[in-house]
Amino acid sequence: MTPEAAIQEFFEQFGMEAYAATEVPSDAEFPYLTYDLVEGEWMQPEVNMPVNLWFRTNSEKKPNAKVREIGKVLGNGGTLVKCDGGTLWLKKGSPWAQAVREESDDNTIKRRYVNVNVEYLTAS
Repeated sequence: MTPEAAIQEFFEQFGMEAYAATEVPSDAEFPYLTYDLVEGEWMQPEVNMPVNLWFRTNSEKKPNAKVREIGKVLGNGGTLVKCDGGTLWLKKGSPWAQAVREESDDNTIKRRYVNVNVEYLTAS
């Protein structure tokens, strides 16, 4: 599985549709997440992969719970994801997560901006 497919599969495990930020369909239904695919290379510094979690809700409860769920999977030391040519080491970035107010007429749209760092332990 390519590194890109491995990242997609990782994010799909959280019970939400997952989209590369460049491929969100216009009819995407809440909740869903988007990630900015940022590629790295062996022996290079880890890269930051921004992730946005999108919800339609009146409460902060679901967005906060989903952030905790993803954080638990990443743990304090990160998690390893196998891919063609090696492994991706996904870790919590800093700041880990923040609530973002959406500037729209709909106050029920909640977004969480999450930083995931990725170290590419892969052959070039």
